[in-house]
Amino acid sequence: MGKYFKYAIGEIILVVIGILIALQINNWNENRKELYNEAKVLKTLNDEFLENKITLDSTLVLLNTTADALSFVLDNIDKTPIIDITPVQLDSVLFSTIANPYWKKSEYTLRNLENSGQLSSLSNQKLKTKLYEYSLALTDIEDKDSDATIAFNQLLNYFKINGSLRNLDANGINIREGRTRLDYNHISFFSDIVFENSIDDCLVYIRQRIQRYTKAKAIILEIISITNNSND
Repeated sequence: MGKYFKYAIGEIILVVIGILIALQINNWNENRKELYNEAKVLKTLNDEFLENKITLDSTLVLLNTTADALSFVLDNIDKTPIIDITPVQLDSVLFSTIANPYWKKSEYTLRNLENSGQLSSLSNQKLKTKLYEYSLALTDIEDKDSDATIAFNQLLNYFKINGSLRNLDANGINIREGRTRLDYNHISFFSDIVFENSIDDCLVYIRQRIQRYTKAKAIILEIISITNNSND
């Protein structure tokens, strides 16, 4: 009977050891799967944020071009304005003032992570923090973009009522019929307080948006750096 119990205990120990080894192998395989899946997520995030950086850089160039045009106009508003450029050059500047570019960003990967719950399971705490900061920055940008749209629509309406949109549009690609043959003078805008207020409003919004876009770019660069290092 004693030998039987010893044998039974030995068998039980072997079974337990086998189960523990199987569990360990299973955990190891699960960990490998999780690491593999996270690596795929990080690679996708890295690709998306690299693309977003490219489009953001292009948008910042356009925003700064608009800001320069608005600043030029505001600097030349006077009771008796004297602007030493041709009417065609002036219309080109005014055409730039109504450009209101937006950042066309991709949020597909980030939104999928949020909706699937994978965002909270990422192992890199710094990355999770930066992605949260990025989401807040996007909300701030969208709010300011929306406010700016109202201001730029008001400036566009001013041109519609008081000037020649055809001459402004002749600087773009959609009007091939040339400049207007009607009598008008855009220089008169530069002594109008309504015009000055509208230009000032747009310039404030543009500069605020540049600040927010630049902040978002800094966060994007950090996310790119983190996801690059995680993929090494």
